Amino acid sequence: MSFKIFLTFYTTVLLVLNGYSFAEAKKSESKLANLKNLASMEPKPFVVVEASGANVKSRGQGVVVSEAGHVLSAAHIAWIGAEGNFSENFRISFRGNGKSLPGGEVHLHSTTFSDRENALYKESYYQAQLLRLYKSRFLEGRDLALFKMQSSIEHNFPIVEFYSRAKPEIEIGDIFHLCHYNFPHKPADPFFLINPVEVVGVAQTSSGLQYLAKGYYRIGSSGSAILKDGKLIGIQSSAYTVNAKDIGEIPLGLISFHMVWRNQIKQLLEE
Repeated sequence: MSFKIFLTFYTTVLLVLNGYSFAEAKKSESKLANLKNLASMEPKPFVVVEASGANVKSRGQGVVVSEAGHVLSAAHIAWIGAEGNFSENFRISFRGNGKSLPGGEVHLHSTTFSDRENALYKESYYQAQLLRLYKSRFLEGRDLALFKMQSSIEHNFPIVEFYSRAKPEIEIGDIFHLCHYNFPHKPADPFFLINPVEVVGVAQTSSGLQYLAKGYYRIGSSGSAILKDGKLIGIQSSAYTVNAKDIGEIPLGLISFHMVWRNQIKQLLEE
């Protein structure tokens, strides 16, 4: 092979490799941009779900999946452990500046951070109904529940699209993103997170087979959305943590989740 031919070949290989690296970098940048857009949305399509009993409450998180106000979350949030019964009284809230939402009950909160004084945020509340599929609050026996927010004003709520209409395929090592608010709200803690979790296995649970992912999460993240490429692919069910003496619970461990897809709840969305 002549030097000229070799140089041409070598240059071509470099251009291909550089092009691949550039393409991968642009793809990664695009994925990050999608997450940044979701995190900075006002209002966000991520919500807090609260179930009320006679004297106590249960709380988790959820994600809006239809402009009409359907919210997908974990079904066990409806369980009031202190009363040994399920609640039929639900309230869903958006956190943020309260703009671009239909009329609802609004609370204004003020908190002081270590790097910011008198930070304000609002919670806009809506009463919600738990929808049943074949008379069950657990969708197909899984730890999944679908709620419908009630509003006297017709409005398009912000949503997260499903990753797939049909059941998607996932593999060990897949990197997804868990979306959740941080509460109890403490000074200097992040207000809202979209952080990576890695699929590492499966778990057999009382609500069927769930997938396991390792990563960081906050206490109270049950019902949180799990995204693939910025779209909804799962709902967190449980968390399995390290409990260290004199330290307490460390929010770095395993979470379990159910995969979700649009056709799974198509019947309820169209009712």
